[in-house]
Amino acid sequence: MFEIEITPFRVEICTGQMEYRPGDMVIIKSKEGIDIGRVIESLDEDVSRIYGEVLRKAKDEDIEKKKELKEYEEFCFIEFRRAVREFKLKMKPVYTHCQLDEERVIFYFTAERRLEFRKLHRYISQKLNKRVVIKQIGVRDYSKLFGGIGPCGRDLCCATFLRELKSISLRMAREQKLYVSPNKLSGVCGKLMCCLNFEEDFYSEFKEQ
Repeated sequence: MFEIEITPFRVEICTGQMEYRPGDMVIIKSKEGIDIGRVIESLDEDVSRIYGEVLRKAKDEDIEKKKELKEYEEFCFIEFRRAVREFKLKMKPVYTHCQLDEERVIFYFTAERRLEFRKLHRYISQKLNKRVVIKQIGVRDYSKLFGGIGPCGRDLCCATFLRELKSISLRMAREQKLYVSPNKLSGVCGKLMCCLNFEEDFYSEFKEQ
């Protein structure tokens, strides 16, 4: 089994008959169609939810088609952003992904709260004449994609090496004796900084002893 990154916001588990290495671009098949993704790592443990199957390693023509689809994705992104303005929705379009088989177009956006966008979905589906999926992502996912500089002066951890964005709480700060206001512990995304989790295990063990 392999962990496959399909978009910066989507990682799925797929089975495969061949051996693939991290970084390999592969073609995957699921009930949603044919797509291309990047192998993150192989997994030894059993996983209950399997997304699809790795068919083969991507060929040069697959990579070329993915590049060609970028232009179409940009067109879709512009149309989606225009539709968001037209429907006066308080959402920020972030990213667009078109499947390799061109059967589906997936839009990602951020917003301060959950939104009702059925009319937008119907409109953009008819406009593009495609199956459309619209997904809301968090502000931390947004920062992970676009990066930035943290309060420490270094590149954001989420954009450089963090693969999993774990939940961060003020309890972690209190256990580490960081009695300051939450805004001083917040990153560029506005949420509590991920690095509060780095030494959490040490402080928990130290407290027990």
